[in-house]
Amino acid sequence: MGMEISQYAERRKFPRVEDNIFILGSLKANHADEFKAFTRDISGGGLMFETDRDIPAGSELELEIYQPSNSGKRIIFSVHVIAKVAWTRGIAKDSFEEGENRYQVGVEFSEIKEEDSQRIVNFVNGSMM
Repeated sequence: MGMEISQYAERRKFPRVEDNIFILGSLKANHADEFKAFTRDISGGGLMFETDRDIPAGSELELEIYQPSNSGKRIIFSVHVIAKVAWTRGIAKDSFEEGENRYQVGVEFSEIKEEDSQRIVNFVNGSMM
C-alpha cells in the first residue's frame, strides 16, 4: 500500500500542502445549490475538501477559494475556478452528527487564471519551507 501512495505522489504535477482554506462551491449545472467547505490540501492544480454531500466523480464545480497570500494568512484573495471532481470517497466512521462531513472530494482545476494558479503555487511553496 505504501508503494501505491508514493507512486501516486510522483504523478502529481504540483506539490500540495495541507491547509484549511475556506471555499464556497456549487455544481456548475446548479448554482442555487451552494455549499461551504474547508480544504484539507491544496496545490496549483487542484485541492481536496470534506463535505456532507456525495458529489459524483466527473461533476463540474464552480469554486470560490479564499486563498491566503502567505503562510501568515494576513492577506486573503479570492480565486474563482472551475474544477472537475476526480474522485469522491466516504469518510470511514461508525456514526455521524447532522451536517458533519461524510465525504472527501478531490478536484482538478480545469479553468483557472494563470496568475491565480501562480498565487496558489507561491503559497504552497512558501508553506513548505
